[in-house]
Amino acid sequence: MNEIVKFTDDSGLAVQVTPDDVRRYICEGATEKEVGLFLQLCQTQRLNPFVKDAYLVKYGGAPASMITNYQVFNRRACKDANYDGIKSGVVVLSNGALERRRGSAVYKQLGDELLGGWAEVHFKDNREPAYAELALTDYSTGKSNWAKMPGVMIEKCAKAAAWRLAFPDTFQGMYTAEEMDQAEPQAEAPRPVDLQPVRELFKPFCEAKGMTPAEGMAAVCAAVGAADMHSMTELQARRARSWMEEELSAPLEAELVEDEVFEFEEEF
Repeated sequence: MNEIVKFTDDSGLAVQVTPDDVRRYICEGATEKEVGLFLQLCQTQRLNPFVKDAYLVKYGGAPASMITNYQVFNRRACKDANYDGIKSGVVVLSNGALERRRGSAVYKQLGDELLGGWAEVHFKDNREPAYAELALTDYSTGKSNWAKMPGVMIEKCAKAAAWRLAFPDTFQGMYTAEEMDQAEPQAEAPRPVDLQPVRELFKPFCEAKGMTPAEGMAAVCAAVGAADMHSMTELQARRARSWMEEELSAPLEAELVEDEVFEFEEEF
């Protein structure tokens, strides 16, 4: 099938794209399922692949990764009327003390050790900022740009994570290249991905959300940009577990708020 997918992008431009367009101009080796998921993301989130709002990357037989341009995150956040900017930086061990530093500079010659990145989105209505802090070991491949400028990379990942926390509907299913581990694969055989942590949470996740296994799998895979569970990369598997944990904790947080309101009303 080569149905035309139609939608309007952020700038108001009408977009028409087909699966053949994706395979011809964007990602030649992508499977039918990968192309379908990519087009679904583009249409749902109004991402124009022809101006590089989003792109599909595939190396050899590895699963394709759906990437959103970093500038899309910044542009959309700035359009939100309640957005009051973002602060970000790196987490370093300096002189034996943990330091959350603005910017991405790490001075190895002075003994600094890079541990992670952080970002904090602020709101004009003075609500609690959306804060994200990421460990370098969860993201770095130790290759390509992760070897050259790890501070810049982990700070960008933290900013994208904070924007998603601040505006979950705006950025659902969207991940930057830095987050999706885009170092080209080496010649060695890939390590098997441990999916057990994903499987352990999958049944309680489906039960809590009232989803069938097929519906639950579709939701989890869409959230991390994977074609299916068995094609997840190690990074996608870790994110799948984290996403399900967040989804499972959401109802509990809501219940706690309701209980607090109820207790408050009883007192008065």
